[in-house]
Amino acid sequence: MGNHTKTIKVTINGQERILEVGGQENLLDALRRYRYFSVKRGCDTGDCGVCTILLEGKPVRSCMIPAFEVDGKAITTVEGLEKDGELHPLQGAFMETGAIQCGFCTPSLILTAKALLDENPNPSEEEIRRAMRGVLCRCTGYVRVVEAVQRAAAVLRGEEPPEIEIPEIIFTGEEDLVLPEEYTRPANDRQPLPPLVCTPQGMEGLDVVGKPQEKVDAAKLAQGKAVFTDDLHLPGMLYGALLTSPHAHARILDIDTTKAKELPGVHAVLTHRDLPRIKYASGGQSYPQPPPFDQVCLDTKVRHVGDRVAVVAAETPEIAERALHLIDVEYDVLPPVLDPLEAMKEGAPVIHDEEDTEDIYDRQRNLVHHIDEQVGDVEKAFQEADHVFEGEYRTPKQQQAHLESHVCITYWDEDERMVIRTSTQVPFHIRRLVAPLIGLPEKR
Repeated sequence: MGNHTKTIKVTINGQERILEVGGQENLLDALRRYRYFSVKRGCDTGDCGVCTILLEGKPVRSCMIPAFEVDGKAITTVEGLEKDGELHPLQGAFMETGAIQCGFCTPSLILTAKALLDENPNPSEEEIRRAMRGVLCRCTGYVRVVEAVQRAAAVLRGEEPPEIEIPEIIFTGEEDLVLPEEYTRPANDRQPLPPLVCTPQGMEGLDVVGKPQEKVDAAKLAQGKAVFTDDLHLPGMLYGALLTSPHAHARILDIDTTKAKELPGVHAVLTHRDLPRIKYASGGQSYPQPPPFDQVCLDTKVRHVGDRVAVVAAETPEIAERALHLIDVEYDVLPPVLDPLEAMKEGAPVIHDEEDTEDIYDRQRNLVHHIDEQVGDVEKAFQEADHVFEGEYRTPKQQQAHLESHVCITYWDEDERMVIRTSTQVPFHIRRLVAPLIGLPEKR
């Protein structure tokens, strides 16, 4: 929190609370520090909306509000919606319709929906979509979310909600599949389609597959009680932070960690000098990993902007971040290669020129592996084809863009059970990188 703290009085979920907040602390950090873990950390830039709370009944992004500014105001988190052990109709509707999948954005979606229904008890689908667009949800496509809000609105109006059904059509495979009218749409209509089950003719009915089912953890997710890794804060836990490279290609000539180690609250500063040089494959495939094993945890060379340089373990994330700025690194900046075709040309900078990496297909041309696979007589197939289309095609690397932070909690020393916690904020920016903190040189 820093040295300057303020005392504020707020009402959280109907209860008056006295909070000590830092002068520069945002409301998201303050609420999570006081264990309101339904308020999730996503982007820290106000873009994703998963930190949404109700402030005086209005949905706001808590990461963008200084904590001291809420003095004297009322805050609602999803923990406060349950009354006398009974879930709010919105919580129940999200469970019943399948609007909850990973559940990371669910508290913010429910709170946003509550604010909408408090003002408009009978919103149209367009009004619901407009209200909910402030909270990003990767999993659902919002189809079930809209249905959940409509269902809860009906309950709050005293109406009987409709049965939850998934349309099913039977097809034989011998004729064109005829879709119901609601599953046909004009060109350029990007509205998501509702769920549909297509069952082959003669297939026996199933009890679970294709039928509406409630997630086993739906209640916890709707109540904001699901424990994501970022919600675990154990006694004595240290926090890891990563110093990353500002250069795309460089050798590390020297690292001075003296000042960082002297900072109170810092328990370890690790560089390539402190860790064994254990090689592993960077491809991310499951066991057994194919060669080459071309990576180490901390190396003497960096190969992209953001590559790992040093790791700090400290008593708070703030101290760990402060320690990073006290590490001095001397680089020998090398020419980068930023295009795969340029990287394969003769004379291009060699990215993996270290002697202890084996099984690189062509080190000098930066080719890690070569696959030559041919099935059948390709030339004959070309000759017999009515048309042959040739072209060069490229596709970008795809990222699933989840909102939940990458977080790792690990243990060092079985007797003392010290906990090291490192995390990465994704998808919008990276603050800390998940990294195995091994071989710590000192005990706490």
